[in-house]
Amino acid sequence: MPNIDYIWTVNESSLPPLRRKMLRFVKRIAITVECIRRNNIMSYASALTYSSLMAAIPILAIIFAVARGFGFGPSVEDKVRESLKVSPELTDKVFEFANSYLENTKSGVFIGVGLIVLLYTLVSLTSNIETAFNTIWYVPSSRNIYRRVTDYISIFLLLPFIIVISSGLNLFLMTFRSVLPNYQFVNDTVEWSVHLMPTIFVCSGLILLYMYIPNTEVKLRHAVWPGILAGLVFMGVQYFYFHYQIKLSSYNAIYGTFAAIPLFMLWLHLSWMIALTGGQLCYANQSLEKYALERNSTDLSRRYRDSLSLLLMSRICKRFASGATPYTGHMLARDTQLPEMLVSKLLEEMVSMNLLAEMRDEKGKTVKYLPAIDIHRMTVKMVMKRMDSYGLERISEDWQLNTQEWERLRLLRSHLEDALLIEI
Repeated sequence: MPNIDYIWTVNESSLPPLRRKMLRFVKRIAITVECIRRNNIMSYASALTYSSLMAAIPILAIIFAVARGFGFGPSVEDKVRESLKVSPELTDKVFEFANSYLENTKSGVFIGVGLIVLLYTLVSLTSNIETAFNTIWYVPSSRNIYRRVTDYISIFLLLPFIIVISSGLNLFLMTFRSVLPNYQFVNDTVEWSVHLMPTIFVCSGLILLYMYIPNTEVKLRHAVWPGILAGLVFMGVQYFYFHYQIKLSSYNAIYGTFAAIPLFMLWLHLSWMIALTGGQLCYANQSLEKYALERNSTDLSRRYRDSLSLLLMSRICKRFASGATPYTGHMLARDTQLPEMLVSKLLEEMVSMNLLAEMRDEKGKTVKYLPAIDIHRMTVKMVMKRMDSYGLERISEDWQLNTQEWERLRLLRSHLEDALLIEI
């Protein structure tokens, strides 16, 4: 990628509207490409492909179980078969595995083990997905185990209802068209809507994914266009995958079923790459204004980082003294006009130094920060001393530095005195 660092120094207010929009578009693309390389997103796509394959059968099993329990199992199964119609043999085998999984979990000693494996598989998949998106957003901590289980298991329980609603909506539109067979405009509109509905569901699902999976606040306006763009690309890849799969099976009856497995893995990997790239574009939209400082946050001098840490500590202490609601990381980033990624890193460091304490709400969703020391004893010098002494100061007992030279150096460093190194 060519060096385009100069785009971060351009004064946007001095540009005409069209060039300003073009510059912001280039910045979004630059952020997306740079962060994909920095965060190693392709490795996350590979990991999620493996996790998805491991979780495919348990997810289908729980969807079938819920659907059959509410009496609309055939409708859900027909919808799944329609989605996997490119390889009937592979589809039959998947259904056989899912039904066998359900039978084993309902019989005898397997019920406990089966439920534990099911729960572990679902939580593992969703945890990996959240980790990938938290990496995109530079969020240091994930949801606690309680929220993972309650939030994500409920999503899988709702999937059968979403499938039934989708099928019912398609049936309603087709019935509506049959009532008015002589109106060509109505027929064309209904047919267009039926074909467009899967794309709408995919785009809506990706928008919700970008908003609610990262353990941070993502605004709707920043997730809409990435979700739509990723959804359209996903549907395009799916179209070519389905048609290529059908063509392969028709021309090679012997190896078609075997070839369906690596092709499915390739399609799954591409799907996760598209989803994660869309999430990275969503991040680029929301951090566009502050990315110029954020991209250089790892190269900040120690003095500058210490000054920023003192600024954050000062805001938190003042907030605590006034009795107002404690700061969250997002609120601090907004009030100080600092990048949220940088603020999160500095807050995490100060929690590790026991300068700050985390306070979570009942659901563990929101993290607020409070002083961990009496604010009337918290001075600049005390905080700086805590920062200087954080970490290990003695690697091993074999490394003996109890010499006059070492003690002299420690004394000079502690009192910020000066001396020629050759005189120590």
